[in-house]
Amino acid sequence: MFDFLDRPGWEWGWQSHTKSNGFRFWHKHFAGFRKSDRKRPDGTIKDRGEDCEEELKRRAPLVWCFWEDVKTLLLKGHTLVRCYANGLQYGNDGMIHTDSVVDSSFTSVYYPHKEWSPNWGGETVFFNKAKDEIVGVSYPRPGRLCCFPGTTPHVARGLSRTCPVLRITLMFKTEGPESTRTAEEASEDQ
Repeated sequence: MFDFLDRPGWEWGWQSHTKSNGFRFWHKHFAGFRKSDRKRPDGTIKDRGEDCEEELKRRAPLVWCFWEDVKTLLLKGHTLVRCYANGLQYGNDGMIHTDSVVDSSFTSVYYPHKEWSPNWGGETVFFNKAKDEIVGVSYPRPGRLCCFPGTTPHVARGLSRTCPVLRITLMFKTEGPESTRTAEEASEDQ
């Protein structure tokens, strides 16, 4: 997977949080929508994203095969709504953000590198809803897949100057099975 993702075709200029003038980084879009919250013209949010598996199968068959394994083993009942890769190099810093405002949304980050040194940085850091406390960290261990709710604030930490490679991550954005939360629970989050 790393060899496939490391090939040419990267686009410069993607941002993790465009509303805060976030820093730009490398990006490859494979399938699905490009805006994570799916806002309608009236400002409301569509309940669920559209399945993009067939688009992924056409545009990136190797990634689709990997998705099929992930879906079967870890994300049963999830619908793939977006798939892309990000690339960070030394000097690129992420911004704390959420991937969605929809409770049934999930993000899965795959770290495809063949090797990674703890001295290189590049961790994914998770925060509480107030974004004032770190609640978890995912070290970019080669072959690790980290799954979390899309409403979780997080950031890709920058790389140290000793890192000689592009930090590549492959993302699967999914909609989980229909939420079992009550309307009262959902309104408490507002």
